[in-house]
Amino acid sequence: MFVQTAALLVAAALAAFGLLALDAQQAHEREAALASQELALAMAATPTVRAAVAEAHERYDADPAGAVAGATDALQSYVEDVRQATRLDFVTVMHPDGTRYTHPDPDEIGRTFLGSTAPALAGQTFTEVFAGTLGPSVRAVTPVLEGDRVVGLVAAGVTIERVGSLVVERLLAVGLLLVGALAVAALGAWLLARRLDRATGGRRPEELARLFAAHEAALHSVEDGLVLVEDGTVVLANDRARALLGLGERALPIGADAPLPAGVRDALAAHGQVRVGHRWLLVERQATDRAGTTTLTIRDRTELRRMTGELDAVRTLASALRAQTHEFGNRMHTVATLIELDEPQRALEVATAGRDLGQRLADRVVGDDEEPVIAALLLGKAAQAHERGVELHVETHLAPGTHGIDPVDFVTVLGNLVDNAIDAAAERAGRLIGTGARADAWVEVYLDEDDGAIVVQVSDSGDGVPEARREQAFAPGWSTKEPGPHGRGFGLGIVRETVERLGGSVEIGQPGGADARHAGAVVTVLLPRPGAAS
Repeated sequence: MFVQTAALLVAAALAAFGLLALDAQQAHEREAALASQELALAMAATPTVRAAVAEAHERYDADPAGAVAGATDALQSYVEDVRQATRLDFVTVMHPDGTRYTHPDPDEIGRTFLGSTAPALAGQTFTEVFAGTLGPSVRAVTPVLEGDRVVGLVAAGVTIERVGSLVVERLLAVGLLLVGALAVAALGAWLLARRLDRATGGRRPEELARLFAAHEAALHSVEDGLVLVEDGTVVLANDRARALLGLGERALPIGADAPLPAGVRDALAAHGQVRVGHRWLLVERQATDRAGTTTLTIRDRTELRRMTGELDAVRTLASALRAQTHEFGNRMHTVATLIELDEPQRALEVATAGRDLGQRLADRVVGDDEEPVIAALLLGKAAQAHERGVELHVETHLAPGTHGIDPVDFVTVLGNLVDNAIDAAAERAGRLIGTGARADAWVEVYLDEDDGAIVVQVSDSGDGVPEARREQAFAPGWSTKEPGPHGRGFGLGIVRETVERLGGSVEIGQPGGADARHAGAVVTVLLPRPGAAS
């Protein structure tokens, strides 16, 4: 880099020097021509010159030698004094035929002037470059007039050699400046080369190109999203990160104040699970050795959360079935004992207890291959609620086999809502009973259809959710209860995720509205039937 930069600077300096030399040469020639013309005109107008030339012209035809000698005696000393004062190389006064009266070299007096005189004989003043007795020169020739007659000529000029010496003197200073600039530029190039060498670790450009290609290949082939943030500014994001953040092919906006899509800025500032659109992302932040620089690793956990929701649905159903099995087992033991005690009527009453709820659920819900799962869930939840002293009331207006929603999704939504409602009702009732007050604990489940959407509404007698915190209730990990061994606060988050994935909506309210005396919770879910208009 240093050699190439230095060579480029030398070439540029030489080119600039050449152009400056040419320009200076032309400028000095113009100045010499102008000075020569002005002096020639001044000399031609001088009374001394005009009188001597006119007298020599009158005598020239009769006595050429005497006329030349007389003019020389009158003008040579005067003209040379003027020439030396003006620093011109020659000033020549001559007869119209070119015979010299004066010349810096006395041997040239009386000889013929070398150069053009025709324009001057026609009464014009002109300049030219001509090689005379002193060498190539820039000269001006003007006529000496006596009335309308041309009685003599005056030529003044500067030799090209002198013009060149003046150019060299002027360009010497310019050359010194160019050499100094070249030295400074060379030093700058050398310092830049050293800095780049340190910055690249001494790697050659070819090696840097290979490293960059490998970096790009690795960056865009990994399954995780990678984002590099420096001082709050996104400076790098791979294709996977763009896809996970929902940016598509658009360029990631640069700058801390750049307009980012909804949720993206929160994702870049988060650490842990965060939701962007319909995706659940796990964001891990790691500070680098460079101050103010952070690397974000983004992983997609949407499918994992969906599978977790399905597993929770299965666990909910299994727990409900275990509770129902436990209740039926106790009931069967009681029935068997009453039969042994010869109490068939009492045994029949115990065996048919709760039959109304089971029959109603079977009649209302069981209708095809999907509905037994929901019926079993509600029957199991009824058993769980009974064990905890909570009354579970179910009202359904769904025709059998009409909703068409995946049973796992339905169990995920309904199971989590009923679990939360039973916990809230039982907790409040237990707290009131502990103070000696009487408390009713109940949960109501309402299923219906409205304009092509399935309505699932679960109400409870718990403490409810404050209006200011209802949106927060859907955040992962938020709960009004003490954290359990496996954590709490994920039920409503899973419900909301499932509902939105199905194109529905969920909201939290109070029984009887905001002005009700008891602020329990009412969670209402609307699920569009598959194939129905939104």
